[in-house]
Amino acid sequence: MGLNPPQEQGDADPVSIPLSALEHVAYCRRQAALIHVEATWADNADTARGDLVHQAVDLPGTRSRRGLTLIRALPVASRAFGLHGVCDLVEITAGTATPVEYKVGAYRPSGAADLQVAGQALCLREAGFHVPAGYVYSAAERRRHEVVIDDALIDAVRDAAEQMRRLLAAERLPPAHNDRRCRRCSLRDDCIPEITGTQPQPRDLFTPRPLGAWHDN
Repeated sequence: MGLNPPQEQGDADPVSIPLSALEHVAYCRRQAALIHVEATWADNADTARGDLVHQAVDLPGTRSRRGLTLIRALPVASRAFGLHGVCDLVEITAGTATPVEYKVGAYRPSGAADLQVAGQALCLREAGFHVPAGYVYSAAERRRHEVVIDDALIDAVRDAAEQMRRLLAAERLPPAHNDRRCRRCSLRDDCIPEITGTQPQPRDLFTPRPLGAWHDN
């Protein structure tokens, strides 16, 4: 889920969390805790598509053309914000860096993916680059969406990071939302939102669930 956090941290430094956790905790706190606290992971069709989309940027490498340098799989970190991880793609020109985060699904303005891009931008700023904006590339739409790194988004990153740190320090997992977000979550079987939600539904744990209808076309 990202690089290991920096090993040497001062007493005033916040606990470093993976950049991917920003998106996870903004989408679902229980999903974030399962992944980053319980080390739980499962693949489904969506995660498999995501792996395919990232094949183009997962292999580290650098190339330059006409004053533009493109770096794939760039490790970054911020001690000030307590963040670490890997940028899918960073485009650098004349001291300005632009992170590009690859996503398989359609882009949602002001969604959780914006936090991950903003976190990357803060890491690059700490490295000395000017980073006014980043992009989310949607494979489903085959286009980029600009994410302006403004004060409101930075505050949202800081808040998401603090939420994740509280989850790391908590003694138990948060309850599930048990809403539409659960339908395509790859961790649904590990989470069991019908039981672990704030309003659990009665359920026979010893009766297998029906396989359901498959739509392979």
